[in-house]
Amino acid sequence: MERVDEIETERLLPGIDGAELMDELIQHADSSGCFQKVFNNLFNFCAVFFGVMSVYSLVLAMEVPDHWCHVPGRDSTNFSLSEWKNLTLPRDKDSGDNIGYSKCKMYNVTGPLDGSDNVSNLSIIDCQYGWEYDGSWFSKTVPSQENWVCDKNLYVTNTFVATQIGDAVGTISFGHMSDSIGRRPVFLISLALLITGRGLSVMSAAYYPLYLITVFLGHSGLTSLSFAATTIGIELSSVERRAHVVMLQSLGWTGGMCLIPLLAWLTGDWVSFVLLPLLPTLGIFICAKSLFRESPRWLASGGKIEQCMEYLQYIATINKQLLPEGTKDTLQKIAEQGKGRVYGPASFFSSVRLAVNTTLVIVCWMMNTFSYGVLLLNVNNMPGNPFFNFFCQAAVEFPANIIAKWLSDRVGRRFTHTATFLLVSGSCFGVATMINKPSLHIVSTAVVTFIRFCVTITNFVCYLQGMEIFPTCLRQTGMSIANLAGNVTGILAPYVVYLGSNMNQKYPYIVLGSVAILATITTAFLPETHNKKLPDNIKDAKYFGSNQKFWSFFPTCSADTEDRSPN
Repeated sequence: MERVDEIETERLLPGIDGAELMDELIQHADSSGCFQKVFNNLFNFCAVFFGVMSVYSLVLAMEVPDHWCHVPGRDSTNFSLSEWKNLTLPRDKDSGDNIGYSKCKMYNVTGPLDGSDNVSNLSIIDCQYGWEYDGSWFSKTVPSQENWVCDKNLYVTNTFVATQIGDAVGTISFGHMSDSIGRRPVFLISLALLITGRGLSVMSAAYYPLYLITVFLGHSGLTSLSFAATTIGIELSSVERRAHVVMLQSLGWTGGMCLIPLLAWLTGDWVSFVLLPLLPTLGIFICAKSLFRESPRWLASGGKIEQCMEYLQYIATINKQLLPEGTKDTLQKIAEQGKGRVYGPASFFSSVRLAVNTTLVIVCWMMNTFSYGVLLLNVNNMPGNPFFNFFCQAAVEFPANIIAKWLSDRVGRRFTHTATFLLVSGSCFGVATMINKPSLHIVSTAVVTFIRFCVTITNFVCYLQGMEIFPTCLRQTGMSIANLAGNVTGILAPYVVYLGSNMNQKYPYIVLGSVAILATITTAFLPETHNKKLPDNIKDAKYFGSNQKFWSFFPTCSADTEDRSPN
């Protein structure tokens, strides 16, 4: 273990603010040591990786395979399936404007058919004997198992709405709990809800109201789980390592999304590919009970000195470091400095400039969340291989995040955000013109994948702008409010997807293109944040962006203070 000089100990005690004092202590415990590496790899990568698989496997589990009315009698004939369909099923238009066999209607056949019957004279009735399903891609999904088709096709949409409501309720509930009872209990509760909810959903599909409750529970913890892990990861890391923590979690998220279609393809049965990711997730929960430590920053700010001292000592021991003498006195000083600083959501509207910036960030967040949700859920309506479609849209998030960071630093946040949404709008209207043409399925799939690529970039930049526009004293509160607003808007996404699956496939892209146009206009009015000093307090935030010209898209080469409050 390294020796700690008395001079270094004395540096902790003069008039430095609480954040700097805690930074000093964490540096002594080693902000990039073995403990941080194990913590981030296990909880910011692995937990998110398998958590995402457990939650979003539901998207493919809710796939509605091609289906048609089951008409008994074929077994006693030598008709092929195609010939039997031609004899027993009327034709109508599907959501792609193509003429095909009806999915919900059949001829009123009352006797045996020999192939010479004129069935067109028979009356057309609803399916009387259940449905048959195309097993090309899945042996069994939830809708094919429970016959959630035709008059029950809204069951699928309502299931996805339940996931969005669960996410919204979880965000507002666990976000507050994280600041009041701590990050560790929120992480454990969120992970337990995810495992329990997804596990019970497999057993409750036959009881639809109960199934919705389990889906709600299973989806309510993912956001708070990832936020809790990221928060502690960042709070225990040095400044230069914080971006690494966020990137590690992004890789875990995208990696989990990419593995979902592979697992679904290998198993084909929704029960298998929903349950399998829960096994490693359960293992992570068991590990978390002993390895997931509370944030020392949160403990110190809440006056929990003894527990904070214990955890800092534990981290330092794992990292083979020694805490300086006087650490307990320093923690007491940090706790004293944190008293009496209370800010509420009303502070965001304490000035016109801050209110406008806050509103713009929230609106942009809502449109980003809505766009991402529609693209994610609409993958089941795309023609072709559903596993390949899902994988392509997930895989493009890897390069998208890298390019988003590069563009944000080179040409600025605002220009990247606005220009990318402009590309989204044009691409969406382009897809709407070709999605119903079978000869252009490959092209339309490629363009939709490009749209997902662009929306990933806008999500990255929106998150970054929110972090840089909200003042330090209200940054987490502002991000929570924006995320909650996005989740509420995301409730509409499944109904937009419903339009595509039951009316016309082009409708979701027309809606997305219209939203992208509105987003293009909205993002253009956000202040540029690249190379700008972050607003530290409400006073700074009241003037942030006030001196920028509307067309000042490109960032300056060095940090400046033009948006800081005047002296």
